[in-house]
Amino acid sequence: MKKNNLFILLSVCVLTLFYSFEALHEYYISITNIEYNPISETIEISQQYIAHDVEKAIFTKHNVHLHLAEPNEHPKADSILEVYFRDNFELSVDSAIHLNWVGREVKLDESLLIYFQSNKMKSPERITVKNTSLTEVFPAQSNITHVKIGSQQHTKSINKITNTHTFISE
Repeated sequence: MKKNNLFILLSVCVLTLFYSFEALHEYYISITNIEYNPISETIEISQQYIAHDVEKAIFTKHNVHLHLAEPNEHPKADSILEVYFRDNFELSVDSAIHLNWVGREVKLDESLLIYFQSNKMKSPERITVKNTSLTEVFPAQSNITHVKIGSQQHTKSINKITNTHTFISE
């Protein structure tokens, strides 16, 4: 009888611990910075995500384990990431802008940084952003987007429901 009680108590403790860890990561947020660089005459984009959230989204969509920043990292990790973010992130001024993949990096805190850059262009007065990254796996995903147009900074949370927003210079 005491063994059964001990087993039940241990099971309850393990389940409580498991759900506590799950609750620690109940917020799904990314940060995207978009800025026109007048020196290079390009729009520069940096995006910051939690690496394992991106890995889960790619596994769900493509059935591929990336193992980012691990010794057994997938040999085509960069091209898989590029395809995923091209499919889920769009920028347009008057029409869609082709974004050039610059690269990515994984930080020690397990954040994944993604970098894109446009071709040369005039400084835009309006930028439309569509970002559906991670929303297919994490419906509560909030892609916080900062856009700097001229000297003005604009911020908007883009999510599964409102996945597109136009930022206008005032």
